Amino acid sequence: MMIQHSAKNLSAQQGSSLLEVLITILILSFGLLGIAALTTSSLQAVKVSQFQSVAMQLANEYADRMRGNARGVISNNYNMSDAYTEASSKVTVPTCATTEACTPAELAAIDKAEWMNNLRRRLPNGGAYVQRNGLSVDIWVMWVEPGFKFDDDSTLSVAATGGSQCPAAAVSVSLINFPACAYYRVSI
Repeated sequence: MMIQHSAKNLSAQQGSSLLEVLITILILSFGLLGIAALTTSSLQAVKVSQFQSVAMQLANEYADRMRGNARGVISNNYNMSDAYTEASSKVTVPTCATTEACTPAELAAIDKAEWMNNLRRRLPNGGAYVQRNGLSVDIWVMWVEPGFKFDDDSTLSVAATGGSQCPAAAVSVSLINFPACAYYRVSI
């Protein structure tokens, strides 16, 4: 009689281990999807950090160029007040009128063109907005981060890149891709 009772219990539990395996696979698949999403977001954060580092390097490079031509800075020859256009084409580098020496304005034009070419080469759709403010210069480095859309209030990091950091005069509302902006103030 005991043999029949245990056989009855075994028949009631048939298929329960298969159900447990299916539930375990479902739980593991949710966990793996979470890990995949975390990996994707960490890769995006690394790319954002890379762009911010490049922007800081470029701002420092432009500041060094300005420090070498104080007359050009005082004459506002290093200012860039054009609206951001998402252009990626190369800028033509001008030459000096005389081969002996460049004027401060000519040197500033050469520095601006070379720096803008470097900016466009190192950042996707790179652009800049530069204004002298007394003895300091405000530099906004702009670029479009692939896969990111910004609104007017977004910020992504301590360096506060995002739509709210772009100068109003530099960014048009008609842009297809709103740029990320990194703001730097340097002393000359």
